[in-house]
Amino acid sequence: MTLQSARFKNNQRLQRAASNRPPMREGETGEAVRILQRALIDLGFLMPISTKRFGSPDGIYGDETTRRVREFQAKHGLSQDGVAGHDTLAKLDALLPHPAVPPTPPLPAVHFDRKVRLHFRSVAMPKVPELTMLAKAQEIYAPHNIQFEFASGLSMGAGSEKLLQLDASDGTCNWNQASDEQKMLDALGGRQGAGPNDVVVYYVNQIQEKGGGKLNGCAGHLPGKAAVVVATSGILTTLAHEVGHVLLGPSFTPVHATDPKNLMHGDPSARAKDPIHTPEQIKAIRASSFCVPT
Repeated sequence: MTLQSARFKNNQRLQRAASNRPPMREGETGEAVRILQRALIDLGFLMPISTKRFGSPDGIYGDETTRRVREFQAKHGLSQDGVAGHDTLAKLDALLPHPAVPPTPPLPAVHFDRKVRLHFRSVAMPKVPELTMLAKAQEIYAPHNIQFEFASGLSMGAGSEKLLQLDASDGTCNWNQASDEQKMLDALGGRQGAGPNDVVVYYVNQIQEKGGGKLNGCAGHLPGKAAVVVATSGILTTLAHEVGHVLLGPSFTPVHATDPKNLMHGDPSARAKDPIHTPEQIKAIRASSFCVPT
């Protein structure tokens, strides 16, 4: 079988495991294990031990990963051997978002004529799960016939030294330049597989400003390399808001709306739970090179 979900499709080890050549089991390490762990976490099978050291999956198929695989197998009526082979990976693959398929919860029938392709790169575990933020973003943009496509997702391995550098780097957002976080994450291979009209979403532990403050997100990026950084402190609408900045572009004014009902209001604590756009914003968003015709 061939795995099709955005998290699994580009990893050859997972593809081989899905055909039992051989399956993945306790003792294996590496990027494929990290992706498997992230997928289980996405679906509610939390791994506090495996994520404790770096704040993201450690890529070690140990006791905890084996237990979580067994729990997943039990929930879905599969053989409870703790091994990730054909049946287990097929079920996981079916439950994860696929490219060109809107994230859950399902939306009323919508004719999408534009899409925004997002590549998730996780260095840390956000308080609001990535897929929950993605579903909220889709809910916000769907009335304007814009689909948010989960193009790919990876848990990026970063050692303790790199994580400390990320936490201490400058997250100040300016147009047409990358933050220190983005530069470092790009160097770690974060843009691999992302096209020129795609947006990379980096999840990090925190975004540190020069003045000592903290940000929930940052959308400054280099021309032609669209990216946003989302901190673990991000709220339900942070992804939609930061990607909104990318879509609106550097020339749109005002950058932050004064109406708290608007998605682009700058104060996340005051922003409405179900925010909206102005007609002017939607016109600019739909004209963005990152909002491509379907």
